[in-house]
Amino acid sequence: MASNCNHATGSSTSNRSVTILGLVMMIDLSSNNFVGNIPSELTVLRGLRSLDLSRNHLIGRIPEKIGDMKSLESSDLPLSNLSGELPMSLSSLSFLSNFNVSNNNLTGRIPSSTQLQSFNESCFFGNNLCGDLLTKPCVVVVPHKEEDKNDGSHGTD
Repeated sequence: MASNCNHATGSSTSNRSVTILGLVMMIDLSSNNFVGNIPSELTVLRGLRSLDLSRNHLIGRIPEKIGDMKSLESSDLPLSNLSGELPMSLSSLSFLSNFNVSNNNLTGRIPSSTQLQSFNESCFFGNNLCGDLLTKPCVVVVPHKEEDKNDGSHGTD
């Protein structure tokens, strides 16, 4: 007689799933022709150390809460169609030792942090990014005040 090991139902199954997801340390879904956004739900995987979604057809932004993944050591996101700015929360990833977002459609300033500043420029190549570690510095545009069109006499002779 075969025994059924799946007796759990309801919220206990849900709790078990959360517990099991907390044990996930590595996800490699590279070269799978995935299409769409990076699910923001990935950021709840607090124990994740390595995330490789490279060489897919991903679009949209990198999830803003990626910085919540405090254990993340490696993030490979090159060769997709990701767009927007790099999330500022990346600055809080102190264990990050491998980071590659090359050949996407990312724009803006690379967030300043000790970890991100330690990566080679090739990790950011093929985007429209700027920052201290790139040969393309960020341009700060200071709006010019429109000068008074009068001579300062305030209409008196």
